Amino acid sequence: MVFLKDDGSLDIERINQLPTEEYIKMIDELTDEQYHFYVSNCPPHTKAIVVDYSMEDEIKRGTAVDADEFLKKMRKEIGLE
Repeated sequence: MVFLKDDGSLDIERINQLPTEEYIKMIDELTDEQYHFYVSNCPPHTKAIVVDYSMEDEIKRGTAVDADEFLKKMRKEIGLE
C-alpha cells in the first residue's frame, strides 16, 4: 500500500490526501527509512475529528490527560515548583 513515485521516492502529496484511517495504515506500513524521510519532508498531518464528548469526559475515562496539570505535577515531583 506504500505510495511511491516513478523514481522510488515516497509520494508525500498523495499520502497526505488519504482519509484518516487509510493514512494511519499507510504510515504504519512504512519502513524506518521511509518514515524518517516522510516526517522530515512534510508538514504535520492533522485533521479535525468531530466527536460528541468533551475533553473533560476523555480525562474522566482515563483516555486523555490535561497536559498542563500533568506537567505541574511532574515539576512538583522533581522539585521545580
